[in-house]
Amino acid sequence: LLYTIKFELMSTEHAPCLNEPPPDTIPLDTTQVLEYFEVSRCRDWCQDNSFTNVALQFPDHLLAYSAQVYSALCTPILHPHILADTNYGSCCVDEVAAMRLTTQAIVHFGHSCNSPVLSLPTLFVYGSESVDVEHLVGCFKQTYTQSQHVHVVVQPVYYHCIDEFLRCIAGHANVTVTRYQPEQNTENTAHLSPQLPANEDYSIFYVGVESLALTNCILTNGSRKVHSYNPKSMECRLESRNVNKMLIKRFSNIEKVKDSKIIGILVGTLGIKNFREVIDRMKKVIKSADKKYYVVSIGKPNPAKLANFAEITAFVMVGCPENSLLDCTEFYQPIVTPYELEIACIDRPWEIDYISDCSTLLHTNYIDVPANSTCDNENEKAIEKFKSLDVSVNFLNDRTWSGLEQRLGEDAPALLKQGQSGIAGFYQDEHPTNYNNKPRA
Repeated sequence: LLYTIKFELMSTEHAPCLNEPPPDTIPLDTTQVLEYFEVSRCRDWCQDNSFTNVALQFPDHLLAYSAQVYSALCTPILHPHILADTNYGSCCVDEVAAMRLTTQAIVHFGHSCNSPVLSLPTLFVYGSESVDVEHLVGCFKQTYTQSQHVHVVVQPVYYHCIDEFLRCIAGHANVTVTRYQPEQNTENTAHLSPQLPANEDYSIFYVGVESLALTNCILTNGSRKVHSYNPKSMECRLESRNVNKMLIKRFSNIEKVKDSKIIGILVGTLGIKNFREVIDRMKKVIKSADKKYYVVSIGKPNPAKLANFAEITAFVMVGCPENSLLDCTEFYQPIVTPYELEIACIDRPWEIDYISDCSTLLHTNYIDVPANSTCDNENEKAIEKFKSLDVSVNFLNDRTWSGLEQRLGEDAPALLKQGQSGIAGFYQDEHPTNYNNKPRA
């Protein structure tokens, strides 16, 4: 078991050794590990649902405790497996990796984007980090009056304090909270509908540290004031329009997509419901703009991977709301979200409240593609423009340099000769002195 875990750790970027946890690993002793990962709750959940083969998914910063959690859960009946390296973002349930192990269910530890899981029963264990509820309540009361309409969004790792927080602000009658599902695809799955204030002019109070979740919350509530409370720094502040810099970059990427002829559809998830429908929608959007597309699945994207697709001049990321907002500073091609792709290709209007959940696009009617712009009616134009169905071949033909000339059958084959032997510092057929007649190091 330890060998397997160490092998998986070696394949991650932030956990090179089992005995050396990543810098952001939370320090826990044995007793705190059992409480933080809610081992008793996990064991009861598996027993109540008669699961004997489950997958335990850990993010990188909690992977150092995977062996302890495994030992605490392992019984003659229950056989857990550790998913030490996810194919995509750790906030999403890696259902594909779990299915390879033929597991019956998944226990997801750590932060989660709470995207709907395809089919496997899933238990979410967010963890519980400390928060000064008294100070949190004081900041909330200083920020809002009792008559104001406020919607509270709590980072999952601090969700354990929400009930105590609501009791302390009982005088504020117009407060709603984002609720998280403790499990999915089981008989006890709670179908929670979003409860927002009746008054549309409400504010957002976010409890959590700076993260992609906070960025996503600010963008999707562009028409509202967003205050954030950081439990670690105990600081409450109004999130100013610092996001404007990021929006300017994203507008720039949209303009680049408009000029792109070949767009890559990056598959950023395989375990979220409706991701196939979103990919099909992206295909229609790209076709409607008289562009070509590739569907690319490379796991976690990085500049080196995407640089291999030189003929693709822009990408669209199909993933969860948090992983779709990639910083393209180090990438050679712009990467946009499905919402931004529709703005670039079908002139969808930019809305004040940004749409980061790509599944929301399935319920809009901006995708009505005119009949005269489908590929069936544009075959002649496509043939004249690309002269082939293989876009990469035409891209290679347009290059001024296509690689070394093979000259097959034109040159006589060369004779094989014995090469040099030794090391780079001193080959056997070389003199052991350099130009200054000094021995080489």
